[in-house]
Amino acid sequence: MNYHLPRLKYSLICLLFISFRTLAGAQQLPDSFPASIPHADSLSETDLSGLLGTLVAHAGMFASELGRQAEQASVIYTDAGQRLDTARKDTLSPKSSLDSLSGLVKTAKKEQKEAEKRQKQAASALEFAEKVAQMDAVGQRKNLDKCYKRVRAVHDLLYPPAPEKPIAEIIGNEGVVATDSLPPRPDIPTEPVAEKAPEKGKTKEKAGPKFKPYDPSADVMLNPPPRPCSLAVNTRDEFSGETYQEVQKEELFRYTNEVMKKHLPPDQPHIICNAALSSGGATVSLQLHFDIRDNNARRTFGSLGKNSAVILKFLDGTTFTAVNVRSDEGTPGSEGQVFSFKGQYVLDPAAVKKLRKTELDKIRVAWSTGYEDYEIQNVDLLMRQAKCLFE
Repeated sequence: MNYHLPRLKYSLICLLFISFRTLAGAQQLPDSFPASIPHADSLSETDLSGLLGTLVAHAGMFASELGRQAEQASVIYTDAGQRLDTARKDTLSPKSSLDSLSGLVKTAKKEQKEAEKRQKQAASALEFAEKVAQMDAVGQRKNLDKCYKRVRAVHDLLYPPAPEKPIAEIIGNEGVVATDSLPPRPDIPTEPVAEKAPEKGKTKEKAGPKFKPYDPSADVMLNPPPRPCSLAVNTRDEFSGETYQEVQKEELFRYTNEVMKKHLPPDQPHIICNAALSSGGATVSLQLHFDIRDNNARRTFGSLGKNSAVILKFLDGTTFTAVNVRSDEGTPGSEGQVFSFKGQYVLDPAAVKKLRKTELDKIRVAWSTGYEDYEIQNVDLLMRQAKCLFE
């Protein structure tokens, strides 16, 4: 049975090569995706809805194609694994053949994971595009640019942009004189020119100021300096020896629903949420502080109960759940118009690792009367706070 292995190995390599080429190239979808979109405020409601319909249609095609690629990658990986198992059962299989088959299985597994990752990204973009398309005109204008960017990112997975050509390849050699075609330069002895003395009654003009050449890497508009790390609490427990640190809280998002917009001035949002990360020993927590401008906040929202949860959704579609370890019934302000609620949500290590590298997109908060979803405006806040605590 040993003599079948070279042919088996060769057939598998050809199969994987053809399959990976198919996955990389995908089906040639009609590439009519818009290269750019106009500003949302310049569009009428009809044009705005039409443009979002186009984005939904493209997102659907992209999700379908990337889903097909994920299924095909799974088939390839399964087939490669079965071939490796068959070869291992043959006691006459040489080690070199088994090593080659094992390497092909690893490659197929890697391709499968990448395909599934692209599929999830496409599905998330399609879901977001459909959600935006169902919003009112205000919501559509607010989220049009984000929707386009997310669908565009999926488009670029299927149609990677071509690399820019060097300028020499674009303009060619026309009009360029080669140095070896010029006549030789005669060696003419030169004498140093004596500096001319200034005329009587005139003073020698001073040289103009010297300016430092422009360096884009030093431009603070292009590369702003990192914001200073500010700790609100930095203490050490005398008994356990553990250090507790909490960064200075900053605004994570603000939100006003359509009903409250009719009653509140434009400069007074309904809800403002400030956030701060804290760490004590091996525990990392997300501190959320809600200020709700509503004298009926307790009746409307209830409370932040112990063991209630928040769900963090990141820009790549990944979600993590954190549980509240304290209960808060809400504290009224001095005038009774603003109620404050505080929650402390413990993050698991996987969530901490994610928020250190990925921007936050949305958050779902479970109140005692139900849950609400909020769009995050300060998307990189937790990334900066994590860097302050752990780097």
